[in-house]
Amino acid sequence: MLRIPLLPLLLLCACGQPSEASTDAPLNVEETDAVAILVRTAPVLIQDIEEFVEAVANTHSLDQVDVFPERVEPILALHVEEGEVVQKGQVLAELRRDVASLALDEAKTRMVEAENDVERTRRDYGRNQQLAETQGGTSLLSDRDLDASRQAMMTAKSALETGRVAVGRAELDLNRCTLRAPISGTVTAREISVGGMTNMATRAFQIVDLSQPRVIFYRPQREMALLRVGQLLLGTSEALPGQDITGAIERISPVVDAESGTIKVTALLDKEFAGMPTGILMRLRIILDRHENARLIPKRALMHDADGIHCFVVREGKAVLLTVIPGFEDSEYMEDLGSELQPDDPIVIVGTDRLEEGDLVDISNES
Repeated sequence: MLRIPLLPLLLLCACGQPSEASTDAPLNVEETDAVAILVRTAPVLIQDIEEFVEAVANTHSLDQVDVFPERVEPILALHVEEGEVVQKGQVLAELRRDVASLALDEAKTRMVEAENDVERTRRDYGRNQQLAETQGGTSLLSDRDLDASRQAMMTAKSALETGRVAVGRAELDLNRCTLRAPISGTVTAREISVGGMTNMATRAFQIVDLSQPRVIFYRPQREMALLRVGQLLLGTSEALPGQDITGAIERISPVVDAESGTIKVTALLDKEFAGMPTGILMRLRIILDRHENARLIPKRALMHDADGIHCFVVREGKAVLLTVIPGFEDSEYMEDLGSELQPDDPIVIVGTDRLEEGDLVDISNES
């Protein structure tokens, strides 16, 4: 009986049949399915954007006048109080008038006497002129006497003019016994009382014209080329919560302060804010320029490098890298002045650090 060794036969069978593992694994095949990167996007914002500077200033009045008494007299009556609106020429207070009235009467009496002297000396001079005329070759009055009468008439006329000046001064002193408003406005201070004595060095009233309040602020000289008359401003104040205050630049000082390097800017608030108290602290936004219907990109989508500013947008499911030409900006958005960005481009705001040009992207639906 022929015997065949079992072990070599088993080895021969094992070598002649391929294994299941070797038939299932493909040989030399590269991975073809790319993985999409999950990102979050935001739309291009189309709206107006402004370039502005900010400043802090206090409100000022159009005019502010301190009223001082011009005579030292007792105060007999007060006609206005703080907070009242007065018109130019309105009586504010009355002082004692007796002394000034007597002085006026005395000046008028002296002027009447001077008028009588002028009339008398004029008659005398006229008569002397007739006497001085030659009659039959003989003069009845010497030239010396004629000159004396003429001089007396001139002296009387001079005294009359002096008397008229004295009357005018006395009338002025009498008028000074009545304190009147030099401008129309609001009484913001009253510092005299009935029965007290005026002092020409002490203010009696303060009147402020609140019809068109202003704000005065100072800007660095480097902004001189940016500021111009007529630029609009917006203001807010804690004293007027929830109210937007509007106005425009009225004038810009042509002189730069040598110590601070700043220029003085005066802005006029709109007439609807007439009556606003002076001294209110306001935060101002001065609008230098405005671009309408600007394309705005969220700042968190921007990437900065040595080549400029860039952002990713999604087009046909792929990441596209765009170069941004910056325009105006605010705290959240930057304007793009370039032509690459389209109004319907989804802008990648989350995931830019994982993207490269041409990568497949998957936009998240999360808000």
